[in-house]
Amino acid sequence: MYSKDYPYIAENIAEISRLPVRIYHSGELTHFFYQLDFPTDPATPWIQDMLSATHKVSYYITPYDQYFGIIHQDDVTFIIGPTYYMSPSRNQIRDYMAEIGIHQHYLDEYERLLQSITPMPLNLFFHLLCLINFYLCGEKLALSEVWLYDSSRKISKQELCENAPVQLEPLEISNDWQEPQHDSMGFENKMLSLVSAGDVEGLNDLFSTSTIKHPGKIANNYLRQLKNIFITAVVLVSRAAIKGGLPSEEALSLSDQYIQHAENHVNASQIEHLQHNMVLDYASRVAELQQGQHYDQFMRSVSAYIREHLHDSISVDQIAQELHTNRTSLSVKFKQDTGMTLTEYINQQKIKKRRNIFEKPT
Repeated sequence: MYSKDYPYIAENIAEISRLPVRIYHSGELTHFFYQLDFPTDPATPWIQDMLSATHKVSYYITPYDQYFGIIHQDDVTFIIGPTYYMSPSRNQIRDYMAEIGIHQHYLDEYERLLQSITPMPLNLFFHLLCLINFYLCGEKLALSEVWLYDSSRKISKQELCENAPVQLEPLEISNDWQEPQHDSMGFENKMLSLVSAGDVEGLNDLFSTSTIKHPGKIANNYLRQLKNIFITAVVLVSRAAIKGGLPSEEALSLSDQYIQHAENHVNASQIEHLQHNMVLDYASRVAELQQGQHYDQFMRSVSAYIREHLHDSISVDQIAQELHTNRTSLSVKFKQDTGMTLTEYINQQKIKKRRNIFEKPT
């Protein structure tokens, strides 16, 4: 039936990872491996969506912050999971059971089953999927090549875009998850030093080859945890960028904007992508300043003002008034030092801002 012993591979993946692993052949379930028996497969509501994923390696996020891995090889599909960053709250499990048709009488039992699944940071889960794919077909993939399918929006990560601010629902409180160990210092120090150096290429290499470590327990639910991590990261990264030469007014104003964007998100994957882009954005700004170290303090002030007011309608007259000079002198000096007009520079920076915040670099 198979050109490879897929059941043997799947069974060992389940044993090592302690995650459920399924094999589908031409869309039909042929094997399910897990140490415990579920009365109903936790993937049931989303199986057809996952089977319809067209990319070789992808992951799927459910409305309950669970994620599944999907690997296609010929006409065989592996579906791995669920797993999650933190164990689901009791209320989430109750809602989830209602969706898959399990009577609430079995709440305690099903809660124990779900909590037996190994929690796994999303970045580490990506590494697992890439490793399994390499074992199956010998193809090496970068983490950025793992595609997202989002159950709440029915779109892939390449189609994610900024949404209008959404009124957040009250967040569920759970104290059931175990506190992670604080083992992120090495990764953070390396990342911050690269931001200070304006080393965008080094950051991309770091993100593609390193596993993001646990930052410790700083919230009682998954979404709030990610937002708190994001806020902490913005503070650290903005300080690193200031150390690298970015004007403090620009760095701090930008951090406020990023935090506001994060708070308006209700989707965990969008916050993770936003954090990735935020770090690269700061490093890019540092790199641009360091490449133009011949600019004097006046020109740095012009650049900083423009960056801080990209969300406004900026005019040359406004900039001249703010910097206590006249329009003609400002325009002439800027053209001489940069080779472009102020209007051209403003438009260029607005385009970069939209790209950096809302698109994940590949």
